[in-house]
Amino acid sequence: MDGSLNQLMRLLANRGTEWLRQKILELPADCPIDHPGIGLLARAGRIAAILTGLRGRISPLEVIVQRRLTPALVRAGAARVIAGDRAEAMVDLMLAGALVARSDPLWQLAIEELSDDDTLPLAFRLALSDDPDLMHQVEASLTRPLLPCNGAHVIRITEQVMQLFQHGARRPRLGARTGRVIYDQFMDMAKHSRRTNCVQSQAGLAVCLCLLDPDHDLSGMLPDMIQLQRPDGSFPPRLGFSDRDQGFADAALPTLAVVLALHMAVYRRWRGARPVWLSSRPLQQALKEAARAVSRLAGPAAPADAAILLTCATGENWLLRLSPPRPSSAEIPHLAALCFRDAIAARHLRQWLNGGAEMPAATPHGRWLQGRLVMLTKPPDALLALWQRAAIACDEDGFMTCVRLASYHHDIPQTASMRRMTRRLAANALVGCHTASLTDATAHLGRLVLLARLSPQPAITAMAA
Repeated sequence: MDGSLNQLMRLLANRGTEWLRQKILELPADCPIDHPGIGLLARAGRIAAILTGLRGRISPLEVIVQRRLTPALVRAGAARVIAGDRAEAMVDLMLAGALVARSDPLWQLAIEELSDDDTLPLAFRLALSDDPDLMHQVEASLTRPLLPCNGAHVIRITEQVMQLFQHGARRPRLGARTGRVIYDQFMDMAKHSRRTNCVQSQAGLAVCLCLLDPDHDLSGMLPDMIQLQRPDGSFPPRLGFSDRDQGFADAALPTLAVVLALHMAVYRRWRGARPVWLSSRPLQQALKEAARAVSRLAGPAAPADAAILLTCATGENWLLRLSPPRPSSAEIPHLAALCFRDAIAARHLRQWLNGGAEMPAATPHGRWLQGRLVMLTKPPDALLALWQRAAIACDEDGFMTCVRLASYHHDIPQTASMRRMTRRLAANALVGCHTASLTDATAHLGRLVLLARLSPQPAITAMAA
């Protein structure tokens, strides 16, 4: 591409970024989750991460977005998503949350919740998962003859392709024929897309053609977009010339789309690291945060159950650190039940008791505490049916009762409803640990410890502490 045109595209992209900076900084510093600009801020965050990857260094837009996209805002959105909110703004907020909340367990739970939802649009599902089946679905939909469509349909198709390529961060394994069919269909769409009069779809097609063919010549598409830039630096939603200034709600999406297309035309390939930010064990991260909250409340005279739960959550010997009062013989079964299936906590409790009281042996958790053999069996069908019924009915007490009963079994096939209820209860327990009452915080931590033990277990094995 001609050097002068390359320089012009950089200038226009910088002007568009400056307009976005001004509009984003007009948002409140502590932007509430219900603010009408949250969805646009989140979309800017998603595009900012892509610009950083194309440039190979942090983009100015990412720096700007981080001034308003705070961890507290992402955490508030995560709570809504876990509770069932599937608004596009909330999903975009979760996908942009990696910029500021990558280590937040509540955000990780929300991402896991979204990745488990097969009702989301295909582009969102591709952003959340590397499942090969999703890629095959996109390939199948793109190789079918595309009927004449409007701008919204073109935007949906281009978003699928951009996500299939992760905006250049990867190159999916497409067959030679498949790649050619998709490319030819996008060339046909580009020829007829001007009739849609949609700037965002035009910019998306330009990006997709670059992804499908890195050497594709955009000189025929770029002038149409370049001449649309308003004096204030924004781009309009529809094709047409005007010198009127625009608001954030009207011009944010087309401006972001054109800025991305200009970056793709200038940089042509991904220069940053491939984005990898999903956590495979968010419940373990939630346990760490909850343990920190409870440990701030636990003093030297804290009860033994708080010390044991902290030991279960962290693996450290909190019985030795806190030196709680010695329990009576009647309290030991309860303490043994708390550390059941946690070999480290059982060993620390056994050493702390040091034979000072008779340990129960008639129950599985009593044998576990003594370090004796404990056999875990498959759960009965009746338990799974009750568990599923409690999950569908959102019966928290019934669900937790089933969780406690399930701790005596292994290889539990969890349904989508059960996983969804688990995440919802875990999120509530995590928030509940941030309280001024040690008793309440300990109760929430105990619930979180139980829920974290729901990970799939191997086939029937003999287990001992």
